[in-house]
Amino acid sequence: MNARDKSIPKDDSGIYASAWHHSSFPLIAINRNTGIVLDVNHAVEEMTGYSSAELIGKPYLSLHFPEERSVIANAIEQFSGSSVLKHVHIQHKELHAIPIEISFACSLNIRNVMILIISFRDLKFVSQSEFELQVKKWELAAYASAVMALSKAKSREDLMQAVCEALTHEHRYILAWVGIADNTYEKDVRIVAASGRNIAYIDDLKISWSENSSFGRGPTGTAIRTGTIQVLNDVEEHPNFKPWGEKARLAGIRSCATIPFVFEQNRHGALMVYSSDASTFGPAQIELFERLADEIAHGLNFFSHFDLIEDERRKCKAAELNLSNALLETIKAMAKTMENRDPYTAGHQDRVAIIACAIGQQLGLSEAQLKSIEMAALVHDIGKIAVPIEILTKPKSLSTAEFCLIKEHPLTGYNILKDVPFPWPVAEIVYQHHEKIDGSGYPRGLRGDQILLEARVLAVADIVEAMASYRPYRPALGIDIALNEIQRQSGEKLDTEIVAACVNMFKQGYFSLPIPLRQPD
Repeated sequence: MNARDKSIPKDDSGIYASAWHHSSFPLIAINRNTGIVLDVNHAVEEMTGYSSAELIGKPYLSLHFPEERSVIANAIEQFSGSSVLKHVHIQHKELHAIPIEISFACSLNIRNVMILIISFRDLKFVSQSEFELQVKKWELAAYASAVMALSKAKSREDLMQAVCEALTHEHRYILAWVGIADNTYEKDVRIVAASGRNIAYIDDLKISWSENSSFGRGPTGTAIRTGTIQVLNDVEEHPNFKPWGEKARLAGIRSCATIPFVFEQNRHGALMVYSSDASTFGPAQIELFERLADEIAHGLNFFSHFDLIEDERRKCKAAELNLSNALLETIKAMAKTMENRDPYTAGHQDRVAIIACAIGQQLGLSEAQLKSIEMAALVHDIGKIAVPIEILTKPKSLSTAEFCLIKEHPLTGYNILKDVPFPWPVAEIVYQHHEKIDGSGYPRGLRGDQILLEARVLAVADIVEAMASYRPYRPALGIDIALNEIQRQSGEKLDTEIVAACVNMFKQGYFSLPIPLRQPD
C-alpha cells in the first residue's frame, strides 16, 4: 500500500483518476480541516521538485513561505466558492521562490472527509505585457521604498536596512546585505544590514577586501578594492568564489552582484545581492542597484554631517521631486501597457487626468491632493489589462456576463498598484473611482464620505471624458450632453460641489476638452 492509499478516501468522484494525475495544471488536494496534503498530480511534482511521496501527509502551508501562510490559511478557512489568491509563492525543494496564483477550485465531501482542490498558475509564464508590468512595478517599489527611507530614516542602520528589505521584497532576490570596509590590518568587511529569506547565509560569513587573502578576492573584496561592479552569473563556476562555495550551495545561491560605493570622502562599502537563479542580473537590474548604492552613500554622508542638515534637507526634497517624476514616468508606462491593447481608449486616461486636475484646482485642493488625483487618473483603467480585448472593443452593448468582467477592473487595478509605496493613496483612488455617493456604485458599494474626495473628483472627470468621446459602440456625444448627465446625477450619485466646479469651468469658457473627439483611424 502506497502513501496515497493510506491517506485518501476512495469514492467514484474521479478526483484521483488518470485525468487528475496527467493534467498539465498543477493540482493538489488537501484535507480542509487539518490542512494535510492528500494528493498531488505530476505537474505539482515538476513545479516544486518534490515527489508525491514527499508531499502527501505534509502540511500544505509548509509549501509556502512563513510570511504568506496566514493569508493563505485565511483564504482556505473562508472558502465558500471558486476564488483566486494572487501575489504568493511556492517554495521549491531547492529553496528558491516560484511566484504563483492560487485557485481554490472546489470543496468535496468524500466519506465525511472535506477535501479542498487547489490549482496553481506559475506566473513566470504570464504574457509578456503582464511580465513587463510586474517588473516595472517591482523596480519602482524597490527604488521608491529606498528613497522614502532616506527622507525618514533616523539612523544609518535604518537606511541600509530599508534598502536591503526593498530588494528582497516579493522574494525576487533571496538575500541582500550592505558591508562596510574596515581599515584594520585584516581589512575585514563588516556586514551592517541584511534582509532576505536566506539571511542565515551571512552567519559567520568571512569577507575581506585584502588582495592577499582568499576571502578578499571574491566579488565583494574585488569591488571595494577596484571600485568596479562585480557580477557572477554562476557562482559555482567562478574560481574566486570557492571560499564560500559550499555555504552558498546549501543556501541555494547561484548568482550575485556587488555594487561598491564611497562615503565620507574615503570610506568604502558594498551592496551585495544574491539570486537563486543563474544569470539573473541584466543591465536594468544593475542600474537599479547602482542607484540604491548611491542612495546608501548619500544617506551615510547625511548622518555624518549634521552641520549641513539644512542643505541635506534640500537634497531630500530634490530626491522626492525626482521620485515624483520617476513615479509619473512609470505610471505613464503602465498606462501605455494597457492602452496599447485598446486603440479606442488610447489617451482616455491622460484626458481624464487633465480634466480631474482642473476640477481639483477649481476646488482649491492642495498640491498633494492634485498630485494623487493626477497619478490615479493616469492609471485608473490599468485593471482592464485583465479584460479580453474582444470585450473592450466590442462594437455593441455588452452582455451581463461581459459587464461583470468589466466591473472587476477597479479591483484588478488596486491589486496591481497596492504594493507600490506611493506617497499618495493612488491604489485606493483607483479602487473607488466607480463608487457612487448613494452606494449604487461598484465594486464595494461605498457611500458618501466613505469615498475619498480624490476618487469622487475622478468619477466626475471619467464620466465627462467618456461621454464626450467616441466609443466603439456609439459616436461622441459631446460636452453639453456630458455636462447635462453629471448635473442629472448631482447630489444623488455624484458629489454636488464637484459637479458644480466641473460645469462652471466649462460654462465659463476657460477650460475646454484637450482632445480630438473622433473615431480612431
